[in-house]
Amino acid sequence: MEHRSNSLQVEKIVGIEGYITRTAGMGGKIKEDPDDFYVEEIADLKLSEDGDYLILKVKKRNWDTLNFARVLSNALGISQKRVSFAGTKDKRALTVQYYAVKGVKKEDVERIVIKDAGIEVVGYSRRRLQLGDLLGNIFRVRVQGCGDGDIFQKTKEELEEKGTPNFFGLQRFGSVRYITHEVGKLILQGNYREAFWVYVAKPFKGENEEIQKIRRELWETRDPRYGLKELPRYLRYERVLLQKLREGKTEEGALLSLPKNLKMMFVHAYQSYIFNKLLSERLRSFGSLKEVTEGDSACYLTFKTMPTFSDCSEVSANLPRVRYLIKERIASLALPLVGYNSELKGWSRIALEFLHQDDLDLESFKTGHKEFSSSGSYRAADMLIEISRISFDGQIFEFYLPKGCYATVLLREFLKTELS
Repeated sequence: MEHRSNSLQVEKIVGIEGYITRTAGMGGKIKEDPDDFYVEEIADLKLSEDGDYLILKVKKRNWDTLNFARVLSNALGISQKRVSFAGTKDKRALTVQYYAVKGVKKEDVERIVIKDAGIEVVGYSRRRLQLGDLLGNIFRVRVQGCGDGDIFQKTKEELEEKGTPNFFGLQRFGSVRYITHEVGKLILQGNYREAFWVYVAKPFKGENEEIQKIRRELWETRDPRYGLKELPRYLRYERVLLQKLREGKTEEGALLSLPKNLKMMFVHAYQSYIFNKLLSERLRSFGSLKEVTEGDSACYLTFKTMPTFSDCSEVSANLPRVRYLIKERIASLALPLVGYNSELKGWSRIALEFLHQDDLDLESFKTGHKEFSSSGSYRAADMLIEISRISFDGQIFEFYLPKGCYATVLLREFLKTELS
C-alpha cells in the first residue's frame, strides 16, 4: 500500500491511511463549482395510487438533504417529521434525490417555488422513504486539471484486481471541521462536558480564519455568552447548544436536546473512524481485499434495478463458496462497525486494540441514551464497483456506486490528491 503524505494529512485524522493502488496520481481538483459534482439517486420506489405519501423527485443545486427537507416542510406549512428520504446528499453539488411527504396533494407541491430546486411529482406510496429504498447513486464528476488517461486505465485495472477500499469519506466526519468522531468518542467515554465543547468550540485548520479565532477564544473561556454574541447565525446547532447552557442545562442535557439524527451522527462517526482504521490495517496486512479467512464476514450483492449490498454474515464452513463469490464479484469482505453486540472473531479482533487505545471497549457502546448507543453491524470493505462502467473522457468521471459508497473515496485512488 503506497503512502503519499501530501494527500493523507487530513485523511489520517479520520483513519484513512493509504491507497490500495500503486499508480501515480492523475492530480486535479473537484468541486470547484457545485455543477462539477452531479449525483443522482437510484431508488426502489414502491408506488401505489392510494398511498398517503407523495413521492417527489428533486433536482437541487447547493442544497444539502436536511436543509432542503426543512425548507420544503416550511413552504408546505407542515412538520418536518412528515418529510422523509432514502439517503443524504452533500450541499456543494448538483443532486437528484427522492423525498416522500405525508398527507399532501400534488397541487400543494406545484404551487411552491424553492430557489435552485426543481420539483417533479412522481406518484404516491403507502409508506415513507427509508434507507433500504436507496440502491445506489450515479455520479458524474468533473475534475479540474486532471492528468492523462493512461494512468486512469492502469488504476482501473489494479482496482479490478485488488478491490476498491470502501472507506467512509471525509464528509462523514464534518463539512469543514472533521471532529464528529472525536465527539462520539468522548460521549462513549461518558465525558459529555468535553464532547459538548469539542463540538461547539474546538478550532480546526481549514475553517474560516475569523471563525477559527472566535472558536479559539470560546475554547479557552468556555463562556456561552461570548459564543452567542460572536458565532454567526448559520452555525445554528452550536448556538442552540450554547443557549441551552444559558438556560441552565448541563452539557449532557444540552447535547440530548439536539435533533435525533444529529445525536446519532456522533457515535456513528466514531464507528466509521474505527472501520477506516480497520480497513487501513487490512490493506497493510493483506495488500488486497480479495482474501477472506476463518472468522471474517462477507457482504453480498443483490440485483434489482441496479446492484446494491444485502446482509452480511460470518464466513465459516462456506469459506470456499465465499471465495468463489468474491472472485465473481458478487461478494465482498465485510468489516465490523463495532457496537455492544459485536462478536469479533479472527483478524477483526484487532478492532479491540483500537478501542483500548481510546480507553473504550464494546460495552462502551451501551450508554444509557438510545441515540448515543449502537449494537453494531457490518459494512462491505470493497465497493465492488462495476469496472466496465467507470468512464473518463479527459475531464469527467462517470460511474455507479452501491449505497453507502463515497464517490470521493473512489476518485482518491485515481487522483492521489487531498479531497477535503
